[in-house]
Amino acid sequence: MKILKIILVIVIFDFVASNLLFKKMDFWEYDKLTNHYWRVPSKIYHHGLLPNINVVEPWGWELEKKLITNSLGFRDFTNKKVSKKSKKKRLLLIGDSAVEGAGYDYEFTLGGILQNHLINEYEVLNSAIASYSPSIYFKKIEHFINEGYIFDKAIIFLDPSDIIDELFIRYDENDNILIDQKNVNKKKITDFLINNFLIFRSFLRISDATENVKNFLKLKYKASKKYNKSFFKTTNVDTLFYRMTHVDRSAWTFDNKIFTDYKIGLNKSSKYLKKLTKLLENNKIEYDLVLYPHPSQIMYKDLYHEPFWADWANKNKVNLISMYPIFNQINKRQIILDTFIFGDLHWNKKGTKLVFEKLIEEVDF
Repeated sequence: MKILKIILVIVIFDFVASNLLFKKMDFWEYDKLTNHYWRVPSKIYHHGLLPNINVVEPWGWELEKKLITNSLGFRDFTNKKVSKKSKKKRLLLIGDSAVEGAGYDYEFTLGGILQNHLINEYEVLNSAIASYSPSIYFKKIEHFINEGYIFDKAIIFLDPSDIIDELFIRYDENDNILIDQKNVNKKKITDFLINNFLIFRSFLRISDATENVKNFLKLKYKASKKYNKSFFKTTNVDTLFYRMTHVDRSAWTFDNKIFTDYKIGLNKSSKYLKKLTKLLENNKIEYDLVLYPHPSQIMYKDLYHEPFWADWANKNKVNLISMYPIFNQINKRQIILDTFIFGDLHWNKKGTKLVFEKLIEEVDF
């Protein structure tokens, strides 16, 4: 009984001290375990961002970005109300984290660069969010069209990880997206503990750091085998480059054994992109489908992803723009290091600029 009383006193003290003192300190505000309350579930299109937020969000080991959204919950330069109609033509972008703009302020993302370039003719709305997939593309665009928002043109971005994400999106008998309420409730409890108890927050920080070290050592071991080096002579550059080019989320595109597990994801993606094509055509919205590689598709021949969508676009009379050629260089290692965030799958500023230049060249604005 005495031990329980001591524990209760510690918990109460931790809660009071965390809320009255610790939360005011810099280490709390910028802790990477901070609850990302701005990323929320959606019953209509699975998940999104809260409208009109202005926060700093960390990305990876070193980067962080100002995350600002407009009234629709889309990334933007400033908080603002988006009207249903625009005086200019309106361009809608949708994709996943690469198009959302991982690690960078909006001015350095594809959406921000396009807006600045097309400012005299177009209002650019970037509805892309991390971990989106084709069914979410369809559901989100359908929702805003039904709400009365007018779009003149859309660009849909597709990468290898979308097929994996599609596998985990579930629907009911009426084709409504199902949200796993257990996970939502679990996140709410975890977020409450993280944001109110320093002890729990510290435990998670230590646990997270331990897991990162363990995963890094596993990667280093795999890299040493891949590059025929001893474990101790395998550098951090070797290890992180191996991580960039051997991620499970895109290995299905060149590994026959893995590919068989993801055919369902391809078929689901095809189904919803057909529905999206019909939706856009019925609303007289022009659109282009953009395909882009991860570092692994640059390093190894893509046997399934690019060929599948090239054939799909041809059969469905959709204009396909492939970003594969701009990353197809003789020195594959160098182009990956030059155009992607180091140790990551997302474009850096140079990679984003290459994609932007290809769009300006290929898209009929």
